[in-house]
Formats: sequence, structure tokens, C-alpha cells
Amino acid sequence: MNKYYKYIFILLNFILSIKTVKSIYSNSPPDFSFLESTAQTFLSYSYASYCDFDDIKNWTCPTCTHSDVEDFKIVNAVYNSTTDTQAFVGYIGNEVIVAFRGSMDIQSWITNFQFLQIDYPLFPSAKVHSGFYDSWSSVRDQVKQSIDSALTLCGVECNEIKVTGHSLGAALATLAIAEIQGWYTIPSTMYNFGSPRVGDTVFAEYFNKIQPNVIRVTYEQDLVPHVPPEGVMGYHHIPTEVYFSTNTTYKTCDDSGEDPTCSDSTVGYSIYDHLHYFGMHCCCR
Repeated sequence: MNKYYKYIFILLNFILSIKTVKSIYSNSPPDFSFLESTAQTFLSYSYASYCDFDDIKNWTCPTCTHSDVEDFKIVNAVYNSTTDTQAFVGYIGNEVIVAFRGSMDIQSWITNFQFLQIDYPLFPSAKVHSGFYDSWSSVRDQVKQSIDSALTLCGVECNEIKVTGHSLGAALATLAIAEIQGWYTIPSTMYNFGSPRVGDTVFAEYFNKIQPNVIRVTYEQDLVPHVPPEGVMGYHHIPTEVYFSTNTTYKTCDDSGEDPTCSDSTVGYSIYDHLHYFGMHCCCR
């Protein structure tokens, strides 16, 4: 058994040994219904964020040619070399789109995953993953400036900001929209895919109070939504989860963020599933 699979075996046994505690807080659902076609479009944006920086800036990347995103108007591509964090901002129709890139080496990222937390500055009684927060903080100003520019270029018809990301990018999207919703008076929403847990139960409850308009998509046996393990250092998913048990079969989960009949019902051992949401191979292709 190689080092990687030995790690996965240990992690899965650790997950299964934990006695999880469900939140008794009553969360609010989003004010819109899940649409599979919309989710697939935002998966395309999420996958495009993995492409070459210059190709994103020119919107000539392989994923940029997908029919559901080819009319997107890129405003800026964002990168921080210290944290290796990449994102892009632009607009289409009446929507400003913000997308965050996930890890470029999924297996190494999982193998080296740490659970360290910091007090969440916007709500200090909550705790969030320190690495995720550092990565988001490193591009915050660039993202804010890019959204401002997109709103100016888009004009008065732009009346919504949508945020997305896959894997690590989903975690960054979560931290981003928690702040974006306070920067502007227009509504903001999020579709993300294969997100790890971002913070503790207090953070999940606080997040839902300020931003309930979130769809967190999970897929089959995807490993990443199972890390950090639920309950370890209080880690807890934000709602609302939509769980795909196959490419075409899904359910909208309960308001806890940790519905035991959704992704939590699986062992969650598959990196393949993490890279094949809706049967679309991640990432830039």
C-alpha cells in the first residue's frame, strides 16, 4: 500500500470513529430553487478558473469555449503568488460572476491537509480554517476592485453577484461571499462544488444568518466534502447541500448542513468523483 492510500485508509477510519453532533440550529433555505442547468453553468465557470492565467484574461481558455459560458465578458483575472490563489471576475447578462480556482494538485492537497483554525474576524466567536482564510485574504482587495469594475462596465442592468468554486475554490468562494454580501446592496448567491468544511458550527450558523442563498453541491463518493471530519475541532458544513447520488439523481438536503442521508451517508473515498461532477472531467478542458 503506497503512502497516499495509507493516508486515505487512516483518514477514513478516523472519520468513521467520530461521534458527530448535529446542529440544533434552524437554518434558512435559499430563496431560489436548485436548477441543474444553472449548476452545470457554474461548474463550467469553476473549471475555467483552473486554466492558464493569460488564457483566462483573454477568455480563450479551453473551458471558456463551452456554450454556456462563451458569451461571458472577462473583467480581470486575479492571482497571488504567495498563496497560489487564483480567481476571475466578469459579467454576463445581468450577473457579475466571481470564480475561485481549486488546488492544482488534489492528491497532494488532501495528503497535506491540516485542520488549523483561526478566530473569524467578522464574528470572532466563530472559527474558520486558517489556510482557507489566508488564501481568501490574499486576493480580497483584488477581487473587490474587480467586482467594482465589473459593475461599472455592466451598468445598471447588473443586479446580482454570483460566486462559485470547486474544491479549495469552493471554500474560498464561501469566505468571499460572506463578505461580498456586505459590500453591495444588490443580492449575491453561490453555487459551489465539492467543498471541504470551512469552519465550525458557530461559523456555519453565522454564515446562514447573513447569507442563506447558497447551494453546496456534493457528488456520489467525493472525498473532499468529508474533510476536515465533522466534529473535529467543531467543523461543520454550511447549508444548503444538494447531493447527487448519480449524474442525474439528486436531492435537496435538510437545513442542518450535515444531512445524514446525503453526502454524510457515504464513506467518501473517491478522488475520481471529486473530479467528475455531472460527468464533466475537471478541470481546464
